[in-house]
Amino acid sequence: MPLGQTGFPREYLDSPVRRIALCDYVTRAAASIIRAKHLDENVGSSNGGWSAPKGGAFNINAAGQEVLPRTSAIIKGTETIELRFTAALPAAGRTVLGQQAHQILVVNLVELVKHALLHANLDHAKLRKHILSVENQHELRQQLSERGLVAFIADGSILPRASGVSQAAMKAQDTVPFKSPEELKVSFMLADCTQVSGIGIPKGITLLTGGGFHGKSTLLEAIELGVYDHIPGDGRELVVTDPTAMKIRAEDGRCVTGTDISPFISTLPGREDTVSFSTDDASGSTSMAANIQEALEAGTKALLIDEDSSATNLLVRDQRMQALIKNEPITPLVSKVRALYQHHGVSTIMVVGGLGDWLAVADQIIAMDSYVPRLITDQAHAVLEQYPSEVMQDTKYGSLPSRDLQVHLPGDILVYSASKSFIGIKSQAKNAVTDPSEAPQGINLQALDQIVEAGQAKMVAATIQRFAGATSTQG
Repeated sequence: MPLGQTGFPREYLDSPVRRIALCDYVTRAAASIIRAKHLDENVGSSNGGWSAPKGGAFNINAAGQEVLPRTSAIIKGTETIELRFTAALPAAGRTVLGQQAHQILVVNLVELVKHALLHANLDHAKLRKHILSVENQHELRQQLSERGLVAFIADGSILPRASGVSQAAMKAQDTVPFKSPEELKVSFMLADCTQVSGIGIPKGITLLTGGGFHGKSTLLEAIELGVYDHIPGDGRELVVTDPTAMKIRAEDGRCVTGTDISPFISTLPGREDTVSFSTDDASGSTSMAANIQEALEAGTKALLIDEDSSATNLLVRDQRMQALIKNEPITPLVSKVRALYQHHGVSTIMVVGGLGDWLAVADQIIAMDSYVPRLITDQAHAVLEQYPSEVMQDTKYGSLPSRDLQVHLPGDILVYSASKSFIGIKSQAKNAVTDPSEAPQGINLQALDQIVEAGQAKMVAATIQRFAGATSTQG
């Protein structure tokens, strides 16, 4: 549709951020209309067999809590906006259902376009709030580095989610709004000229600690998703993180190919090479070492780690074990993290519950107490004086990986994704005999906590497919 015909104010096209926010809102409006008018339902039931009425359902990319650039709505230059969705034409066996098709194409389709693409039919105040909220988050994130910060969480933010399967905010009456400790409180001027205050987490090494169930992992989860903008009402609209920040975890059984893990693992039994390490079944420590190195290779400036999802032997090795085991090939992250920051400018935010050696290397220590953060760096130093421990520090981090990546796939291989957690790789040729005991071939994305929508996995799959095609074309 021509933009002039939609009636959207020209100011909403002034920047890429506003365009993304506008397209995000249009996608959500279309999805809401489809659900409200039951356009996502088929004209009949498949229970009647092959000859029963089928089709008729509308479908569009369902957006979550994050505001992302998507192909469901695209603005081209200053001329047009495209809304992309599917509508299954109805049929019963080999019979075209003409009257139902008329309803779909002449009535339902027109209603969907009118109420999703015409500014006059949208909630003007809600749309404007949506765009300005996204712009505020984007501008706030751009200010982090110059202020020496890795992340910012505004006072009043609602961090807990409704449930383990829902990313919607927990009801306000059931949660404690975030309140920053005075020692770390900072203020920012937002794009709409309003001021916001909250906790600024400085660059360097930050520990998040506290008793179990007091909110430290919830805080880290909010920080790891602060690389994205969020919709108004999410509770995390003003939680922003360095856009390069990556969540790191151990990933038992993952495949590793040609990755330099030598900063952490010097030698392996059988003299296996760790400068270009490959395996089809990595252990917790080797997988986590590979994940860190791959994150650095991708350009991260902040590692986000939770002790609970990590390989403990890659995080720390106390004095007793050092004295007992002399030929340990693993150098733990606690011995590397200071050099990683000093020489490469990579910060670390880590949730710690039981690894006291990390207190000795932290720049700031934040304790969550009944969901309220307190700065306890001085108290931690006093504990270290009372219970001293020696943590060996490497003066150099070690080598950073740099590889020329290639993808080699046979021409009949299809790369696809139907969910955000798995990319399938299969031959397009039909196999006459299927072995049900064989696991599906592909790439497991479950350990990538920062992938939030299935569309992102589909984009990765499409990129792999295209990259493989380009590689084979170049020989």
